[in-house]
Amino acid sequence: MRWRDGTALGALAIGLLMGRPALAADAAKAEEGEQVYENYCVNCHGEGLHNTSGGVTFDLRKLRPDEHDRFINSVTNGKGQMPPWKGVLDPGKMEAVWAYIRATVDGK
Repeated sequence: MRWRDGTALGALAIGLLMGRPALAADAAKAEEGEQVYENYCVNCHGEGLHNTSGGVTFDLRKLRPDEHDRFINSVTNGKGQMPPWKGVLDPGKMEAVWAYIRATVDGK
């Protein structure tokens, strides 16, 4: 996988070696989220969260850590031009995309 040039896999390995299962779990969740993002979100929100639509779609890099509920609500119910993904993406996949966004934006 391409997430952050392999750092997710490195973080996973380091986390496991250092006895940090939470770090390893976060990295694995972000890896999963990247795949979900690539399958469902990239066409509108851009490769690697880099929105190239000129402002037509929301730039996910602008989501703050405290906007988790906003993100889940928008993905579940849709917003503006974005369709609702309820019934397509289960809550686990939505959480994985959130983990990918946070890992990418926060550099973790």
